[in-house]
Amino acid sequence: MANTADIIRARRKGWVTGSAGRFAGPSAPLSGIAPYGTFAGFAGKGSTYLALNSGTEYVNEGTQTSPYWTPSNFVQNSVFGAFADFRDSIGKAHADTAATVTLAGNGLRIHGQGIAEIDSGVVVTQDEGGPVARLTTTDEDAHLVSLGFGGTTVPFQPDTHGPLVVDAEITNVTALTLRRIFIGFIGTAADALDPPVTSTTLTHTLVQDDLAGIAMDAAMTAATRLWAVHNKSDEAATLASTATGCDTGVAISAVGTYQRLRVEISRAGVMTCFADKVQIARVAASLDVDEEVAPVLLLGSTSTAVKALDVKRFACWGARA
Repeated sequence: MANTADIIRARRKGWVTGSAGRFAGPSAPLSGIAPYGTFAGFAGKGSTYLALNSGTEYVNEGTQTSPYWTPSNFVQNSVFGAFADFRDSIGKAHADTAATVTLAGNGLRIHGQGIAEIDSGVVVTQDEGGPVARLTTTDEDAHLVSLGFGGTTVPFQPDTHGPLVVDAEITNVTALTLRRIFIGFIGTAADALDPPVTSTTLTHTLVQDDLAGIAMDAAMTAATRLWAVHNKSDEAATLASTATGCDTGVAISAVGTYQRLRVEISRAGVMTCFADKVQIARVAASLDVDEEVAPVLLLGSTSTAVKALDVKRFACWGARA
């Protein structure tokens, strides 16, 4: 975060230079509006930021009011995570019955309950405008397909590797019915991953003890709404849709319209959620800072029909300890 006093102090230390939008600070930046986002109100779109403790460079893809910091290059020694825009056409064929696979090159992991079935997988097509990975679930209720990073030993811890970020550009295929979507962080990432959160009518049931992210479930009364869900150390079995900060007021995009979703967890365990680079939720205590978590984007069926989700790109990262 930054206010006028912070800017003056930063300039005196040489952390802000000229008018070209070059900024620096002691550690990795936080996205979002003031007073939370790093240099919110000062760093315009296209500005760069150098984390002095790691040497990592970030670029602001958002606005001056609400910076949206992303590593300028994922091949930096201190960037810990994965990036895929699927240009290599590598996925997991439906006929592949492995319970999990880690893709060579980008390190992306494909897993989930049902991924071993022959009607589920991640198939890449080279479409107009670039490659697209289609996630397809099996035709069973509560089964899902997941993109993630790391193995069954989860890779990130907020106070060690934060801020943690998972970011994806997605669109649903066919009608927005009988499906659930989650993007965020979870405490257990088994090969045969079960849904970490299930929802119905006005209530989210928190299946996993530690989770924080954005959820959409067609079984909710507001069937296309995006919800900020969290469960810090199994504090509660359920979360009401009326709970503070849960209802983002934003809907998932229409079928065929891409939407960029991001979940960011600070070193203090604060969760900030974004849709199309706009901050839509902030939860002050979403996770224990010493809890290990894994980033995931998952799609699940809530019926006996396959469901599909198209993904243009997927990224997750933290700071290498």
